Amino acid sequence: MTLTVGLLAGSAVLGAAVSGPVVFGAVVVWRRWAFGAWSSRPVSEQAKETRFWVFVLVGLVLCFLGGQSLAVWLHSALGSSAFDTAQSAQNAAPVALLLFALLVAAPAGEEALMRGLIHPLLRRRWPVLASALVSSAVFAALHGNLVQVAVALPLGVLLAFVYEHVGRLWPVVALHALFNLASVVVPVRLVEAMATPAVFAAVLLGAAAVLTVLYPTRGDDDRDGRTSSPR
Repeated sequence: MTLTVGLLAGSAVLGAAVSGPVVFGAVVVWRRWAFGAWSSRPVSEQAKETRFWVFVLVGLVLCFLGGQSLAVWLHSALGSSAFDTAQSAQNAAPVALLLFALLVAAPAGEEALMRGLIHPLLRRRWPVLASALVSSAVFAALHGNLVQVAVALPLGVLLAFVYEHVGRLWPVVALHALFNLASVVVPVRLVEAMATPAVFAAVLLGAAAVLTVLYPTRGDDDRDGRTSSPR
């Protein structure tokens, strides 16, 4: 939908700003029709502890720095006309529209689609890790170029794990918005300084270590449509 609206309006940023709320609303309606509630599953015991959210925030920082520095390295090594086009669209967009798209529309729409729809549907048949990886791969692929795939893939896994713990969308939407905000406020020079294989590999390994801590401990048979109430 983002692509369609963007093509019709001549602006990818406008497409994201319009399609995000539409997708979010559609998923809300579908979930209430299919499940009768947004979430009937209690929050995990881990997610009730402060240290869980400390690990989440640390993981978010590591996913951001590792993914962004890998993306810069890939762009310098391989180039990406699709990424350049996306950046040009962002640079040409009005600041208010860009911020709305980055901080509100895109996080709400993408999380509704990925963590609110695709991930729960996969969890009806697959275990946590497989569902998280597949939904994150779809999330990354929708960005349309290798540079942004490098940024989106680790973020998607982190958000899938958080969603498994809380069973609700607003925390992952908020985390996604923080991630996008960081892309605006973190100095480009810092990311460029980290864009070496040794540095981004070390940071992403740190992110992977945090993800192992956040990995949901609930049984793999506790899935949507099986032994638990739908999330």
